[in-house]
Amino acid sequence: MEVMDYAFFPTRVVTIQFPVTDTLNAELCDLLERRPELDDRSNMHPDALNLLRLAETVPAIQELRSMFLTGVKHWLEAEGIAGPEGIDLLLFSNRMVQGESTMVHNHPADLIGIYYACTAASARQPIHPADGEDYFDAGDGVLLLHDPRFNANLTSVCHRDHVKVVPRPGLMLIFPAYVWHSVTPHRGDFCRLAFSMNFTLRWPAGPEEYHALK
Repeated sequence: MEVMDYAFFPTRVVTIQFPVTDTLNAELCDLLERRPELDDRSNMHPDALNLLRLAETVPAIQELRSMFLTGVKHWLEAEGIAGPEGIDLLLFSNRMVQGESTMVHNHPADLIGIYYACTAASARQPIHPADGEDYFDAGDGVLLLHDPRFNANLTSVCHRDHVKVVPRPGLMLIFPAYVWHSVTPHRGDFCRLAFSMNFTLRWPAGPEEYHALK
């Protein structure tokens, strides 16, 4: 398992390349093919359909849940965050047919995880220096992470106002939910399949006097 830790904008982004995921990815793709009602690609409010309700009966979903928890633990450790008493999880899918894309958006959560089950093949690293890279070069189903600092692209001291992530099967990303992101059009003649996890951290309530009405 290869874990990489980046700090862009500065924004902590953790990538994990899981090894030997062919069987898992095939099972996830087959699940969405057999259960089209689980496809949540057009729903920008995915809380209506949490795929984790299938974890007890679908081993692939249970395994994916475990992988996402591994990812979020790496992110929290890298950022030096400790102390949450729990994490609320919301899992949903994103299937794309040829020509489809995802608009710029963020998520109503603390952190986002993305796992790629089926994507176009690529020999390059998922994230590499963007020097000289054209923002408007769409690529094929590329994930764009946008600098959350207002008008950062207008400053001469900013060397990077976006990050392009080239997906590949078995790759997971974890980053803050406030980061606006989008996906460029999928060019392949197959269904591109990704899964997103919303993580909402729960914190101890603290001493009672902090919450008492005066």
